[in-house]
Amino acid sequence: MTTTITEIFALPTSPYQGMGVVGIIITSGVSSYFRLSGTNLDHIDSITWYPKNPGSVEFVTRDLILVNPNMGTFMIKVTNNFLYNYDRGGRISIRLDTGETITFPVITYGPVSYQALWQSPYEGLITG
Repeated sequence: MTTTITEIFALPTSPYQGMGVVGIIITSGVSSYFRLSGTNLDHIDSITWYPKNPGSVEFVTRDLILVNPNMGTFMIKVTNNFLYNYDRGGRISIRLDTGETITFPVITYGPVSYQALWQSPYEGLITG
């Protein structure tokens, strides 16, 4: 059976929805959630973000959680930025159990912040 990806939909929607790219929020500590739709998604081994400049950003991911074989969710959260600009770009790679890889371009957006979004309960919101 062939795995196909019909849509990666940002939850909530990103400014790049419907443009064929994945929009990731670049603000540290803010998660980007996505709904993945397609067929035979149970054959996905991993979903990984490869930024254009890997040294410019640290992030964590939550693996794909399937709702059913045709829909699931995953998450990417930036934990630290190392540049003043917001464009980390790159690509999302979806690796299948067959060894095949499906890729989608990435655009990052939102206010840049450095280190943790909340430095302490008394310092408030750090937005860089």
